Amino acid sequence: MKKLTLQKPQTVAESSSSPQPEKPFTGILKQDMTWLQDRYVRCSDLIYRQFTVGGQRGRQAAVFYIDGMTSSKVVHDNILQPLLIDAEIAKYDAEHEQENYFSFVKQHLLPAGEITTADDLEQGSLAMMNGDVLLLLDGCQQGFIIDAKGFPHRSIGTSQNEMVLRGPQEAFTETLRVNTALIRRRLRTDQLKLEEKTLGRYTQTQVAVVYLDGVANSNIIAELHRRLDNLKNVDSILDSSCIEQYIEDSPFSVFPQIQYTERPDKVAASLLEGRIALVVDGSPEVLLLPLMFVQLLQSPEDYYNRVVSGTFMRWIRYMGVLIATTFPSLYVAITSFHPEMLPLNLFLSISSAREGVPFPAFVEALIMELAFELLREASIRLPGAIGNTIGIVGALVIGDAAVSAHLVAPQMVIVVAITAIGSFTVPSMEASYPIRLLRFPLMLLAATFGLYGVMFGWLIILMHLLHLRSFGFPYLEPLAPLKLNELRDVLVRAPRWQMMIRPQFREPNQQVKADDGGRFWRRRIQPVTQRGDDSRGQ
Repeated sequence: MKKLTLQKPQTVAESSSSPQPEKPFTGILKQDMTWLQDRYVRCSDLIYRQFTVGGQRGRQAAVFYIDGMTSSKVVHDNILQPLLIDAEIAKYDAEHEQENYFSFVKQHLLPAGEITTADDLEQGSLAMMNGDVLLLLDGCQQGFIIDAKGFPHRSIGTSQNEMVLRGPQEAFTETLRVNTALIRRRLRTDQLKLEEKTLGRYTQTQVAVVYLDGVANSNIIAELHRRLDNLKNVDSILDSSCIEQYIEDSPFSVFPQIQYTERPDKVAASLLEGRIALVVDGSPEVLLLPLMFVQLLQSPEDYYNRVVSGTFMRWIRYMGVLIATTFPSLYVAITSFHPEMLPLNLFLSISSAREGVPFPAFVEALIMELAFELLREASIRLPGAIGNTIGIVGALVIGDAAVSAHLVAPQMVIVVAITAIGSFTVPSMEASYPIRLLRFPLMLLAATFGLYGVMFGWLIILMHLLHLRSFGFPYLEPLAPLKLNELRDVLVRAPRWQMMIRPQFREPNQQVKADDGGRFWRRRIQPVTQRGDDSRGQ
């Protein structure tokens, strides 16, 4: 397997936009201010102010921040007011050395909650982009980075794409620290680790790798850091989906190898399983990895409902996936090649309804499926009330008009409607796209080879799924390879005291280095020997 190349040779334009070398503080306030002003020339949102600390006999200072990214109230109350009003600093400055003066300002005159020091102007400039305030003191070869973030952000709302009737309703927002707080609120332990990185040459996007220390697989964490480090020279990281396309194992597969969610409770449950979360600033969706295919058909509501109802709804989803992928191809194959498999009355009904239809069954199914996909895409792009009206009325009008004009048979409208209902049972959007795409090649194989083509298509799909890996883990696990102990949460939703609650993604016993430098590995799961504290079997 070839290694995914993340970097490309630099062009002249790219080499000229490479990160600037470090620029240390000169200790001369005017020179440092001139450098910052030249760096942000033609930037009208740059705010700076030069003033004297502690009165006329005090030392010169200046603050720099970006308007709209910083809270003006914090700048006034926690920075300017203490430095301008407290006149004791002038007397202290005359009696003590420079380094003591610098520490005195930090410890006694700045009431802000988070204060760090910057060793160079580049570091201070980056902090301003994140909403912090840069404070410069004349004669000091360091700067203060003061937390004063105040950029606008969306408040916490309800989940729009993963709605449940029972369970928490909170959803992530576009702010990194709000999202990590929602996770920390559910996992109140010091084992919850957050490791932050900055990715993207121009966007400087903050990314947090979240996992439970001692629960998550250390090899997966190391592999994730290695892949993320290759993204530091990428021009932009605008959303979590950008990172997903860079770090997934097989980018040309129609099946996702990384799961995304907007529910904090789902992230907390995944971390307890040993998975890793990737929180990206500016994105309301958190990435979860590794990913098994069966997890795409699991909903948080399965674990909030009773055992029987949760198992029943899970089987309904499996049936919906099978219908959404195979039902149109089965109709095409049976009506075109194997009509003897139908009961006589049903065969006569379909034959009489197809009289006058100018297209074969495959073209008929293709037209209706494409029309339905057009309606679905149009209803998504339009405003809510108009989109729902277009979807319902458009489907009824087009279906009735197509049957009245003898372009399609009435049975084909029923097949397309049942197929659409089956695709709606999939709880995750990333799983619905491959299901919608796969039915078109299956219909083509059914129109060419009949049921043999459908079986051949499914064999190709299964072979591809068996070949897929998500950060080295088999995509169809625990079905292939078969792990009986882990089927308690796959085909059925067993009671909580019977399910395996120990980490699923444990350390691999053996790491296999491939030709691509050891990017993928295989693993073997040890049998579970210990149950959790809530086990009723003890």
